[in-house]
Amino acid sequence: MKSMLICEGSTDSVLIQYFMRNTYQWEDTRESFLISKKFKTFRVLKKEERLLCIGGSGGASRILEKFGYMLELNSLAADEEEYNKIVILTDRDEVDTEAEFCTKIRDMMSERHVQTQQEIKNNEWIHCHMQNGQKKEITVDILLLVIPFEETGAMETFLLKAIAENDPYDAQLICQSNQFVESVDPKKRYLNKRRYITKAKFDVFFSVRTAAEQFVERQNILRSVPWEKYQKIQECFKKFADL
Repeated sequence: MKSMLICEGSTDSVLIQYFMRNTYQWEDTRESFLISKKFKTFRVLKKEERLLCIGGSGGASRILEKFGYMLELNSLAADEEEYNKIVILTDRDEVDTEAEFCTKIRDMMSERHVQTQQEIKNNEWIHCHMQNGQKKEITVDILLLVIPFEETGAMETFLLKAIAENDPYDAQLICQSNQFVESVDPKKRYLNKRRYITKAKFDVFFSVRTAAEQFVERQNILRSVPWEKYQKIQECFKKFADL
């Protein structure tokens, strides 16, 4: 069985890879897929006879484009070559409204002749039917996961809140880091978009949190933190156990 998880970019991609390896015991594999060229970042994990591809779309605005590509790929696939499960992972900072995003997913499915009797909802698997390249009916399960579920914010904001709730000292450090970012560029010469401010808060905290290791890349910073120990993350990603 093959699954595809589509996310925004490198931060989300590395987090999910690390979480799946440490929480659900998936393993890295060097298997190569031609579809990797369609994604900004791409990694394949393996567990028993199952494969999980994790693709960073290169920006939130390109997530639906990649979703459409995966549906098209299924419509051209030979028997047993289709992707059985497709996950769309995004955050509330990057969608206008959840309802509008669900409508766009529904429209994309309709264009690709993907049928379902279920309503598209956040954090719910949708069981769908479509035809493959040999005109045989196949099934594909689709999961929309908008993080965080109950408030506006980006993945980075969600992660910082999870850490803050787990450790009072880190919570104070996060608070001070946030205050610094809010005041450091009063003319908004560099931090002139909300997304930039969000990412800066995330980076400033981890620059302090992992200074002893001298990590300079976000990927290394993410790998240094035991995300699987944080209860809130486990709750939000519990549907990944179905992959």
